[in-house]
Amino acid sequence: MQLNRIHISEDSRNKLRILKGRTGLLPNVLSRIGLMLSLAEENEPELDADTSDGSEFNRYTLMGEWDPLIVALLEERGTANGMCENNDTLVKYFRAHLNRGVRLLYARVKRLGEIVNLLS
Repeated sequence: MQLNRIHISEDSRNKLRILKGRTGLLPNVLSRIGLMLSLAEENEPELDADTSDGSEFNRYTLMGEWDPLIVALLEERGTANGMCENNDTLVKYFRAHLNRGVRLLYARVKRLGEIVNLLS
């Protein structure tokens, strides 16, 4: 995946700020957790998430040492479901999962201790 900067929606940016206040975790860590929540969902996210007014992450800051694993998971799922035909679609697919994951995390976590509940 040829992508160095990852944009999120304004809604996701605002939810990450609130989640950081609730948990004390950095937005990149929260985004990774949210991304995994989104990948665990059975249905696919909508690809047309608006990212024009949100923030952006450096790819390494967001995914860190887990970058190859995260990209492989996205490619595997996207290819299996016919969502990733080329690199541009994979980028949109990634952003859609990232934005949906932040929404899912926001709905499920009110404080740091509740992140442990996500493991079950």
